[in-house]
Amino acid sequence: MRRLAIAALLAAGSALVAACGGGEADQASTPQAATSTPGKTASAGNTASADPRTDGFEVALGEWAITPEAEAIRPGRTTFVISNRGTMPHGFEIERADDDSSGSGSGDTKIETRVLQPGESVEVELQLSKGVYKLECNVDGHDDRGMEMLLDVGRDAPLAKAARADTQTGVAIEAFAFKPATVTVKAGQEVTWTNHDPAEHTVTQEGGGFDSGTMAAGATFKTTFDQPGEYRYICDLHPGMKGRVVVER
Repeated sequence: MRRLAIAALLAAGSALVAACGGGEADQASTPQAATSTPGKTASAGNTASADPRTDGFEVALGEWAITPEAEAIRPGRTTFVISNRGTMPHGFEIERADDDSSGSGSGDTKIETRVLQPGESVEVELQLSKGVYKLECNVDGHDDRGMEMLLDVGRDAPLAKAARADTQTGVAIEAFAFKPATVTVKAGQEVTWTNHDPAEHTVTQEGGGFDSGTMAAGATFKTTFDQPGEYRYICDLHPGMKGRVVVER
C-alpha cells in the first residue's frame, strides 16, 4: 500500500510539472522568441551593418572605368565624393536611366561636376529615389571607352559592402587604390595582389625590381620577399596609386 501511495504522489507531481511547461524535454523543444534592435540589421559575427553613404558615397574615376564603393544603395539624400585617380582629366555625371513616369522621383534627377584634374576631388549631393541611375564620365568620348555604369537604388539594397576574401598577406586593388596601402610580412613570406577593378593595373616596384605586368580585372600577382626592408611600389598605369611592403626578420 505504501509503495502504491508513493507512486501516486510521483505521478501527480509529474502531471503538475507538465502542466506548468517544465521538464528538460519541454524546455529543449520550446522555440525561443527572436530578439531584434530597431534600426539594426542582423549579420554574421554580430557585426553591425552600415549604409555605404555614412561618410559620403565614394566614386573613383580613372582610365577607363568608374568604380563606386557599391553598385546598389538605398534611396535618400546622398553625398557623392568624386575622386579622379587617373592620369587624365575626368568629370562625373549621374542621371536617371529608367522611366520615372510613376512620379516617385523628386524632380532632382541629374547632377554633374566640373572636369577634375588628376588627384582632385569634389563633393555633390543628389536626392536618390527608387530606380536605376547611370554614372558616367562627362568628358567627351570617355563614356564610349568604358567610363559608364548603372547604379541600382532600392529599399532592399545591401547595407554593408561585401568583404574581400584577401588574406592577411594579400592586397586588394580596388577603386584605383591598393588596400591596404601598407602590408607587413616576415622575411620569406609571399604577398598576393588581386585586381578587383574593371580597369587594368600593374604592381611595379619603384626603382626596379618586381613587376606584375598589366593585370586585367580578376588577375592576381604574387611575389616572395626574402630580404628585410621596405619595398615601395606603384601602378605604372596610374602612378597616383602607391603601396608599400614592409619586410621584417
